[in-house]
Amino acid sequence: MTAPVIEARSIIKSFGGVRAVNDVTVTVAPGEIHAVVGENGAGKSTLMRILAGVETPDSGEVQVGGMAIENSAKSSIDAGISLVHQELSLVPEMTVAENIFLGAFPTSGGWTKTKQMKKLAADTLREIGVEVDLDERISRLSVALRQFVEIARAIARNPKVLILDEPTASLTPAETNYLLEMLQRLAGKGLAIIYISHRI
Repeated sequence: MTAPVIEARSIIKSFGGVRAVNDVTVTVAPGEIHAVVGENGAGKSTLMRILAGVETPDSGEVQVGGMAIENSAKSSIDAGISLVHQELSLVPEMTVAENIFLGAFPTSGGWTKTKQMKKLAADTLREIGVEVDLDERISRLSVALRQFVEIARAIARNPKVLILDEPTASLTPAETNYLLEMLQRLAGKGLAIIYISHRI
């Protein structure tokens, strides 16, 4: 049996008097896709935000590669966890390439290495199987392409674990099928994927 790349142990989280996550344990191995399915308000997104270090659990711990990580977004990113939020965080007036490397532009002497950034962005888009003009502004893209650029941004970090929060909420059935095929290809390369949905 393959050792898990990420493991959440006995996670509990309450908001006020409401228990949002109740003693949940989750393990995901490299190359596995796990779906977390439930009604709105079931605690799915809260659990994923805990895995990504955005929320702190009341008790329990998250491990990557058998090592416990601190409850912070930076620690989670450094450990190889990438979370794609349901609410996209792209900058509409920046280009596709700029958004993929937002906050992590390759630089030299304080200047952005635009040529290198565009090559890396093209490589990332090729890896997820999406064609889009690197110089196009996000504001001019369809909702589906924005979603795929957000995923490319997560993949550009070379994660071990990819978490997607309701990625199909605004996609058509054909776009959803394309996304699922994309995730299968990524899992085939050893990526561990957790996929949240309220759709069965």
